[in-house]
Amino acid sequence: MQITHGPLKCGKSCRKCDYLKLGLCGGCSPSRRNLCLVYQCIVGRVRIMGITLRCSTCPLAPACVKSGRFTPPEVGAYCKLSLTLDSWGKSPPDITLPRLIPEIPLEDPVKPRRDLGMDGVIVSVSKVDGENVRRVESEGIHNFLDFDGQILLSTIMPDRLLTEETFNFTVGFAKKGGFDGVVGWDMPVYADYPKALNLFNLIKATFLTIRYVEEGIPTIPLLKGGGSSEIELHAEWFRKLGFKRVGLHATEYVLARSRAEIHGDMAKIADDFHSLGLVKIYEIGAKPLMIGALGLKGIRDLYKSDAEVSLAGMSWLIEAKKWHAYAGTPSGVGIVDLGMSLMGCNCKACSGKSPSQVAESPDNIAWHNWVMLKEYAERGELPEMPIYDMVLEKDDCLAVVGDLHIGAPQSLWLPCLRRLKKVHPTRLVLLGDTFDFVEGKPKASHVVSFIDLLKNLDVHVRCVLGCSDSNASKFLKTLMRFAFAEGPREPQLYNPCPMLVEAMRSLAMLWRFSKDRIRVKLANEKVVTLSHGHELGLQRGASPEEVMKRLLEDKSQEEIRVIGHYHKSLYRPEEGGVMLGAWQAVTPEERRMGLSPDVADMLLIRGNGPMELLKGM
Repeated sequence: MQITHGPLKCGKSCRKCDYLKLGLCGGCSPSRRNLCLVYQCIVGRVRIMGITLRCSTCPLAPACVKSGRFTPPEVGAYCKLSLTLDSWGKSPPDITLPRLIPEIPLEDPVKPRRDLGMDGVIVSVSKVDGENVRRVESEGIHNFLDFDGQILLSTIMPDRLLTEETFNFTVGFAKKGGFDGVVGWDMPVYADYPKALNLFNLIKATFLTIRYVEEGIPTIPLLKGGGSSEIELHAEWFRKLGFKRVGLHATEYVLARSRAEIHGDMAKIADDFHSLGLVKIYEIGAKPLMIGALGLKGIRDLYKSDAEVSLAGMSWLIEAKKWHAYAGTPSGVGIVDLGMSLMGCNCKACSGKSPSQVAESPDNIAWHNWVMLKEYAERGELPEMPIYDMVLEKDDCLAVVGDLHIGAPQSLWLPCLRRLKKVHPTRLVLLGDTFDFVEGKPKASHVVSFIDLLKNLDVHVRCVLGCSDSNASKFLKTLMRFAFAEGPREPQLYNPCPMLVEAMRSLAMLWRFSKDRIRVKLANEKVVTLSHGHELGLQRGASPEEVMKRLLEDKSQEEIRVIGHYHKSLYRPEEGGVMLGAWQAVTPEERRMGLSPDVADMLLIRGNGPMELLKGM
């Protein structure tokens, strides 16, 4: 076979060569003679994802035989590998793995815990010169992680690091750090890569995997392939090398599925390659290690499919670093955002911790996720967790105020803040209608002052949305009023006024973190549910008794419900219901309706249960 920097020029013998088997060679038919046989592109142009590009602008040009910058692997390299495989006499040791193996990044690790069933762990590296790398080389990986279980080094890295130099680093790092083995060597091989480049990388990855074995490092090779012929060929090489455990990087195929909307055939290609990889691993008599499979999606089926398949991945930890905790839901399994809520859990990882303690550290959430992942894999379900927005300790004091209507002339928000300063609570809930975007017109100076004074109170604040501050169009109109001058010709953001910018930021912040309902757990196990009250669907002029009756419907014995909205007070904690008046003087509309509001109510709730209603200023 003659190879040039252009179309391959093939004789009849070419039809039996391995390039033809891999689909690299297109044969010698006249209709294909002017095609680039690597990319199957018309001379001078290439179609990628439906877009026609010229060679001068093609992002794949550096890997194209037509560019003059890439030559397909020499036949000699393939022949050398064939000779190595035929003469191979070693028998790589079988590496025994647990069913589930957490993967952690060396740069930001979470400590593995044997008491939670972490019997082995895979460590990934994305920097070859970081501080933790130096510590591992000096201390050893087992001392660094304070873990006496099995620790493997993953060579799955960003493509830019998959070089000969990085490989040499991993050999030394695995030995100096005392790793129990390596997973790899990895190389970029993808369905949309040129087949010549895939073949080159497969050969190189196999040679370097052999090097690990020759260095005496227990090795789990990675099965790669951007097409069925490549997967079959690579699996055959591993059979000849005698590997009894083979890794499959499932994340590559999972990511391809997620891009199905961009490329319609990608999802099917990903599923086919993923399934074929598993089939080939079994055909060569090896046990699979699925890397990137430790997430709620699909783990149950993979876990049940074969008692000898091991599943590894980092999703449980990635979710924890986003403050996401695994939990059961009415529809199955899902996540709880502990950045917005708190979760009551008594699992092995959370036992003895309060909901606040579980949510205070990504490590705590990660251990919880790991326990939930194991439970879901084994049982196929997760328990539903009680979700709270706030948890009070015994010495906490929660103040509840509602209906400030900042922006309306009758608002008493300044007296309210003065009262809060005297009471000095540790927690504060604003019970809706904090701002009035419907009938009022908040000033930027009032918004900024209100937020600054709240900050000075040094109190943890949560907000409920009411009927006057949840209207999206009115809210946007207020932001637009702050952003633009009197007329719409002069955007203030081009020459921003700091106060206006701060007012917009503060309003957006309150909107972002406000909820329709807030659940507060007390130290005595009671739960207080706080909402604005307009969701009850009664008219503003309804009698307090009528509102209270509706409020207490379907209430559990341990729950206390607190609302505002009606601007009337009715304090019945023994029945489990409290209505609060407003921090707004009587309005013209209320005079017309004949309503007499209760003004300046503040509810105080102690962490151990006692409640007190402060009335008037």
